[in-house]
Amino acid sequence: MSQRLRVTTVASLLLAGAALGGAADAYKPSEEIVAVYKAKCQACHMADGNSPLEQMNFTDGKWIHGDSIADITKIITDGAPGTAMLSFKSQLTPEEIAGLARYVRSFDKTPLKAAGGAKKAKPASPKAKKSR
Repeated sequence: MSQRLRVTTVASLLLAGAALGGAADAYKPSEEIVAVYKAKCQACHMADGNSPLEQMNFTDGKWIHGDSIADITKIITDGAPGTAMLSFKSQLTPEEIAGLARYVRSFDKTPLKAAGGAKKAKPASPKAKKSR
């Protein structure tokens, strides 16, 4: 294989990886972050992030509060008023929160987009009527 062909092949592979938009599944969490997720998050969000409750599901590409790492970090840090999501800033270090945000985002295989990310889900109405 010629040098030029090898360079072209490598460049093509790099561009293909970049085209994935930094797919979230490239993140491999540390054992510590996985342990923190199991202790603090798994009860509501399930082991694989696939909660049966849409508002708590990390795998469906619908993010109520934003899908960027910064958005997720803010929610883990400050919580989400009016929901079951509590603030964890007094329980976790900033490094643990950052690791959790990346880990949580990695459950959703929707690539992060440079302008705006994945579509946000419509929040559930607190006044939704239950069917009888």
